[in-house]
Amino acid sequence: MAVPVIERVTDEAALRRFVELPASLYPEDSLWSPGLFRDDKKLLTPGAHPFWDTARRELFLARRDGEYVGRIAAIVDEKYNAYAQTRCGAFGFFECRNDRKAAHALLAAARDWLVEQGMTFMRGPLNPSTNYTCGLLVDGFDEPPALMMPWNPPYYAELLESWHLRKEQDLFAYRIDRENLRLPDWLTTELDRLKTENRFSWRTARRGTLAADIRSMLDIYRESWAENFAFSPLSPREADVVVKELKQILDPEYFVIFFHEEQPVAGMVALPDLAPLLRRLRGRLGLSAPLHWWRSRAEIRGNYRLMLFGILPAYRLLGLPLLLLDCLLEKARLHPEFRSLEGSWVLEDNTAINDLIEDFSGRITKRYRLYRREIDA
Repeated sequence: MAVPVIERVTDEAALRRFVELPASLYPEDSLWSPGLFRDDKKLLTPGAHPFWDTARRELFLARRDGEYVGRIAAIVDEKYNAYAQTRCGAFGFFECRNDRKAAHALLAAARDWLVEQGMTFMRGPLNPSTNYTCGLLVDGFDEPPALMMPWNPPYYAELLESWHLRKEQDLFAYRIDRENLRLPDWLTTELDRLKTENRFSWRTARRGTLAADIRSMLDIYRESWAENFAFSPLSPREADVVVKELKQILDPEYFVIFFHEEQPVAGMVALPDLAPLLRRLRGRLGLSAPLHWWRSRAEIRGNYRLMLFGILPAYRLLGLPLLLLDCLLEKARLHPEFRSLEGSWVLEDNTAINDLIEDFSGRITKRYRLYRREIDA
């Protein structure tokens, strides 16, 4: 068997090959749920996506015996490094056949480029940061991923760990099913007390103010996550993209904002889980897209992913985490079509929120991992 050859992506044809490579690795019946290739290409293109206003990257493909078998991106996010006062180099968009030599060659190519950029350690997978898809699935392979969550074969962990990448942090995906929408007595009592105090008001998002509501939620998210592991604030231009994307798919009924004296202080956003449709599309919009939508409706209906959840630090100890989750689950109870909600992702070391979700009948269904390796030359 020939030695794997590593190629840099230097033109449009190679970028397209990089973006579409996973489709050749995953069989039709796999649980792989890609985004649209056109969106991935935009995300990876400096000048086309605002992430690259303060970041740079190098893309690599692995070829063996004339066939492309893997890919990786090496990324320097200067905005994150300035924010965290560190010299982190990221790797991401990793896909590979079960080919240890090819995987190691890809990782080494990414490392060498990051060393050239002056980075001292590498972290990933980040695609391209924690504000986007991230993490490697290490547990929960038998259940499909939710919208904008990754899926990969079990052997990926062995490929990374055999190159001496080590766990830095796990990310949990929690699921709450309709049949488990029951609260322990102590929690019901505490919620009754908090509601009697009437410190906060709340409302769902409105179509007429949807863009402003999303921006309020992003402001809350930025402040509430400021001290969290690997957090990097969105730039104003990145926030513009998020507003545009969320407006297209969110259900305002599952977008809740809490107020204190008319100021937004907490919120959460749950999106319809469109992953079944994305699995059928396999990255491409074509003439069959309406048929795929029709066939996916039953799987999508009533399933949601809670993807944004934040509380301003000054209000965390006033019962708002309980009130937010109770509000969301009360909405679920009132909607007969509701079936399940996935909360993803939650940091492994965020024990307060993890315990609270479990009190609200959440169970861990998937575990994702961020890896690290020191590379200081």
